[in-house]
Amino acid sequence: MTEHATINGDREAIESRVKHLHAVEKLSIRQIAKSLRMGVRRINRILGGQRVSRPAKPTIVTPYERLIDQWYQEHPYLQAQQVHERLKPYGYTGSYVRVVLHTRKYRRKKKQTYHELVFLPGEEAQVDWMYWRLPTGMAYGFVFLLSYSRHLHVRFYPRCTMEFFLDGHISAFREIGGVPRKCRYDNLKSVVAARTPELTLNAQFMDFCRHYAFGVHPCTVRRPNEKGRVERVIRDIKDHLKVTPCESIADLNKQVTLWRQQRNGALHRTTKRTPAEMFKEERLIPLPLLPYHPRRSVMVTVGKTGFVSFETNRYSVPSQPDTTLELMAYPERIELHEKGRKIAVHNRSFLRNQKIENPQHRERLLSITPHFKQKRIYELMRDMDICVRQFISAAGQDGQDALLVAYDLFKLLKQTSKSILLSALREANAAGICRTKHLVSILNIPHKIEDNPVYPQNQRLLTITYEGRNLKDYDTLTGRMEPSEDTDGQNQHREERTGDDRPFPDSGVAAPGEEADRAPDEDVGDQEGETIGGV
Repeated sequence: MTEHATINGDREAIESRVKHLHAVEKLSIRQIAKSLRMGVRRINRILGGQRVSRPAKPTIVTPYERLIDQWYQEHPYLQAQQVHERLKPYGYTGSYVRVVLHTRKYRRKKKQTYHELVFLPGEEAQVDWMYWRLPTGMAYGFVFLLSYSRHLHVRFYPRCTMEFFLDGHISAFREIGGVPRKCRYDNLKSVVAARTPELTLNAQFMDFCRHYAFGVHPCTVRRPNEKGRVERVIRDIKDHLKVTPCESIADLNKQVTLWRQQRNGALHRTTKRTPAEMFKEERLIPLPLLPYHPRRSVMVTVGKTGFVSFETNRYSVPSQPDTTLELMAYPERIELHEKGRKIAVHNRSFLRNQKIENPQHRERLLSITPHFKQKRIYELMRDMDICVRQFISAAGQDGQDALLVAYDLFKLLKQTSKSILLSALREANAAGICRTKHLVSILNIPHKIEDNPVYPQNQRLLTITYEGRNLKDYDTLTGRMEPSEDTDGQNQHREERTGDDRPFPDSGVAAPGEEADRAPDEDVGDQEGETIGGV
């Protein structure tokens, strides 16, 4: 039955009629608009956004709805694919798409509200890693934010391992001139070693925390809101880098440093003060007197060719093959230790499949294979640095033997350090004087002076013969024993004679009056030692 309502009718009657048709007759908005000849927008305003609540039609998943609801109560992060696999043993024959549509209400992220965290000056800092891709590879940013003042420190590294993690802390502590009382981290392996069966923290990082006397607060897993301030800063850094092209890590650090300095001096949107102004109120723990060495220890084995492998690169060592060494990885260098003794140091390479070799580590091998010695030394010195290659090449063009020049450089390397020798080579190349004598003058290496032996004027002193003295004479001289009849007059005044029967002076036998001058704890030697001492 169609009823006509005039526009000039009573307004309340029209609204009442619209609500009746929508609530009682269950007509849709378009049906009401067609019946009353009114616009859809006007009916929407009258209804105030009300909609007809129609019961959902049963589907093939409906019989399993109770089971699905129980699964999501136990495991809120279940995926639709996992629910579909779980339903199959219960006889479900429907499609995967139907499960996706039915479980959408469970998988929809629920908006949560959080309490605002308030911190005291110097109480806490929030720390996290961020990643940024460069044309040369991935860069890892260490982000350190003081929770009270929002003072920011950022530094990028080529790796995110323990030695760089510790170096990032040391760099931040050095910049702010102190240490906060606590640092907040997420589930980093450099901090949290395990969470089951109980929370276990990294032993090396705990040693670092004891050195700087600050506490650790690990955040709950999958709860980034617990350190939301540093998470927001990382998003701002990425937004800045999207419009700031960088070619290398050095360029990246330079650009980010300029940006964060401006940010530390800008008005903060929450505190309405600048981080630089609030930083003056921070009460930090003083830095310790002794520095901490940021390093990571790795056990390596020397190969048959005298190299150890680390991060796909090979480093030379002077040790025997199959020897186990301790490799200390620092941010800029690596050290190799054998039984606690440092045996090799190399600059750390962050490229892949590189060979880093020190010619001095091949000295023992060269002594075993002398027929390859000069050729091998030439190869080692040539590959050591480009300035060495230029020096040897220029010397060869000047008519010198390249093998001998390389061997002379190898001998100079044994007398001085590698860095000093390379500096002298660059100076010689710049001057165009590629001769080893010029290098010696640059290095100021003194000439070795041979020892000048001393000979006596009387050469017959070198052919002295002697007769061993009876040890009883010493007892007689010291008064410990009475002289016997057979020795009295024979051994008491025996003297050494030379070829011309003249008494040899300073025969080494002390006179009775001189015996008191001997040190009380000095051992009395035999006649041979006394005679040589007299000479």
